[in-house]
Formats: sequence, structure tokens, C-alpha cells
Amino acid sequence: MANPYFNFAYNLFGKYYEKKRLDYFGLRHNLLKNRMDVAYDVYMSGALLSSILCALFSLAGIGLLLMAFGVPEVRATRLMFPAWVAPYLQYKSLVIGIVLGLLITGLVFVLVYKIFQLYPVIMAGDRKRRIDSMLPYAVNYMSAMSGAGVLPVDLFRSLANNEIYGEMAVECRYLVRDLEILGHDLVTAMKNLSLTTPSAALQDFLQGAITVVTSGGQLEPYFQIKTEQYIMENRQNQKEFLETLGLLGETYVTAFVAGPLFLVVVISIMSIMGNAQMVFLYIIIYALIPIGSIMYVILISTLTPEA
Repeated sequence: MANPYFNFAYNLFGKYYEKKRLDYFGLRHNLLKNRMDVAYDVYMSGALLSSILCALFSLAGIGLLLMAFGVPEVRATRLMFPAWVAPYLQYKSLVIGIVLGLLITGLVFVLVYKIFQLYPVIMAGDRKRRIDSMLPYAVNYMSAMSGAGVLPVDLFRSLANNEIYGEMAVECRYLVRDLEILGHDLVTAMKNLSLTTPSAALQDFLQGAITVVTSGGQLEPYFQIKTEQYIMENRQNQKEFLETLGLLGETYVTAFVAGPLFLVVVISIMSIMGNAQMVFLYIIIYALIPIGSIMYVILISTLTPEA
């Protein structure tokens, strides 16, 4: 992610963020959890530059819109404008344009800046979900490999090179990096991974493995026990998901199929009788039903565990 754009932003604002290391402790941790290979000061410098550019573009866009369509008309009343501003009402359009432009520009700046700050948190949460969904299968793979006599280091290396396991493979790559490049032992590498992974389940698994290794035990029985545990938990989670999916399906039919259909029939009959406006019918057909359906698709997609 450290591309020329972020490097340029760092050259402009890097010194400002270098002095605020403690203020961005949470952001630094989330960047690490998200495996974003960028320093917090470089990232925040890019966020600030992007916010400024978006604010300037929005200001230019507002200026073009005001030039094309004019400033919104605001009627002068005693309630809105005191008597002392009467001599300056001829500049009313200019003042309204400036205030409107500054408000929208400031809103865009703050919004973009906050989005950059929240992005690592959101992506780390998504990685947590992906890791948790793949953890049972990865542990099952490790149990089978350890049963075949594969050493723990070779086991993690094999898992890191297996793209089938998605984010679990990514996490194992960082463990292998600590082993092969940084020269750490297996226990230290697992401790480092447990401190930086966004998945609490993987942290628990690694802490158990660390305890087994430091106490002189064998990892194969531990892997087998955790495999059985995760298989049972996975079945329970799938059962709960199916029950939740059934409840969501019933809610969708009631709220966005039967309900709107009933309202469409009622409004149509009332409009024929001349007691209803068709605008409500248009809102239901072109806004309520499509937006509600899209929201349900996003909700179900978020709740659906990965296979």
C-alpha cells in the first residue's frame, strides 16, 4: 500500500503524525491486524491528503452547480434576518453561496477522514470472520498432517502455501516469516501471531498450542481435540444460522411482500375513489420494495458463513 501517492502525502504531513504515535495506538493495532503493510503515519498522511483533495473537488463541484442553477432563494423575514442586516441583503446570494460551499466542503473533509480511520477496523472485522470460518478446516488439516509425522514448522509452512484456506494461510505466512526470516523459535512466532491476529478463536488455539509445546506435550493429540471441538461448534453455528435465516425469510415475506402488496391494493382502490394520492404508491413500488430487498441481500450476505 506504500505507493507513490502515500509517499508524497507522507512528505507533506508525515512530521505532524510522527509526533502523535500514542494517539493512534488503536489505528496501528488495526493496521497490523488487517495485515496492511503501511505505517500509521504514512496511512494517516494519505488520509489527510485524500480528505483535502475530496474537499477541494467538492468545493469546485458546488461552485459549478451554483453557477449553473443559481443560489437557493431564501426569503428575507424578520424572524430570519434582523433589522440591522437590511443594508446587506443585496449580498444575500453571495453569503448563502459561501456558507453552503464551506459547510458541504467541511462535511466532505470530515467524512472522508473518518472513513479512512474506520476502514482498517472494518477490514479487520471482515478478516476475523474469514479466519473463523476457515479455522476448523485448517485445524483438521493440521491434525491430519501431524498424524502423518510432519513437524510443526513444516506443517505451518505447508498451510501457509495452501491458498484454499484463505486468510488462515495469510496468518500462517506471517508465522513462517518469523521463523525463517526473523529467526524466532516456534513458541515466539506463535505468540507474535496470537497478539496480532484479529480472530479471538485463533488466539485461543495458538495459546493452547503454546501451552502444549512449552509443557513438553505433543501437538497431535491437541490438534485432534481442537478438531472435534471446532466441528461441533461449526455444526451448532450452522444450525443457528439456518434458524436465523428462516426467521429473516418470514420477516422479509411479511414486511416486503405481503405488506407492500396489501398497501398497493388499498392505495389503488382509494385512488380510484379519489381519497388517496398516487405518490405513496410510487414510493412503495420504486423505493420501499427495492431498497428493502437490497438491504436484506446485504444483511444475509454479511451473516452467511463462508463454506
